[in-house]
Amino acid sequence: MIPTFLITAALAASSAVAADDEPGTWNFRHADKPIKVTLLAGSVGAYQRGNYAKRLVGVCSNVELKNISKTGLGALPLKRHFKRQVLENRYLNVRSRDDEQWLIIHSGLNSIGMPKSTNHHLKNIVVLAKMAGMKVVALSPTPWGSSGSSNFKGLKGLQRRDATQLVTDFILGKLSPAQALGTHAEKRPAGAEADWVDLETPDVRVDLYDSQLRDAEAEPRDVEKMKTLLQKDRTWKKNHEAMDEVQHATWLQADAERAAAVPQWFMKPELRAFDHIHPNEDGHLIIAETVCPNLPSNWGCDCSNSAARLSSRRLN
Repeated sequence: MIPTFLITAALAASSAVAADDEPGTWNFRHADKPIKVTLLAGSVGAYQRGNYAKRLVGVCSNVELKNISKTGLGALPLKRHFKRQVLENRYLNVRSRDDEQWLIIHSGLNSIGMPKSTNHHLKNIVVLAKMAGMKVVALSPTPWGSSGSSNFKGLKGLQRRDATQLVTDFILGKLSPAQALGTHAEKRPAGAEADWVDLETPDVRVDLYDSQLRDAEAEPRDVEKMKTLLQKDRTWKKNHEAMDEVQHATWLQADAERAAAVPQWFMKPELRAFDHIHPNEDGHLIIAETVCPNLPSNWGCDCSNSAARLSSRRLN
């Protein structure tokens, strides 16, 4: 039985945004598909041409999938979108004993500038889904960024890289609550210092950030130029001013090398759609190929079936 205090805390958090969505009126329609999957994502999930969700439907014979992804939503509004479209949908019975209900959650980039807040809201989506009787597949953010983008100029690129890695490491279960959530960890009923509880953790985790989407062989930036930028950066200087000379030099070298390697965490140019954030059809195929082997056996997925994998069967 789920403790009442956990239900109250999660529902309160999910109601923090003003209501502007109508409750969902959709339902699953195919009785012969016992695995019911809802995809909750931002614009990457909402991409239409050769979408990875369609490809997964093509290889997973037991799956019926509904894509409720919505462009432009960060983790907090996406949490509310899930509540309205799924939990408040009177046509949808996620507690059906005849079907197994799953949520695929793939979010983070639209609110990546606040990674610990993003992790907090993603965690609450997992809690809400599992309280409703669903199981959860969590996908990390995909590689993104471009040297031509103002968001990745100079040290901004390192900031975006670190923020994306923080969300990825949370999704993959590599961080403690305090590391992943920061001050938001204090809002957990279990407390900031307690380890994760089952209700907060996905059933399946998939790393898309460090995958075949990533341009790992890209030309790095000049390390010495990155050192110069770091030495002039007020925030970096303040964070390292208490170090002795050896420590300071060690951190400077390490951070300069990380800053120089930022282009190696961009998406491969040939896999980009209309910008450096959204994968094209080939990119979505790689996402499907990366996710597929991690899915439960009862989904009936044939990940080696290239003909089915290339299917673009329409979703309900």
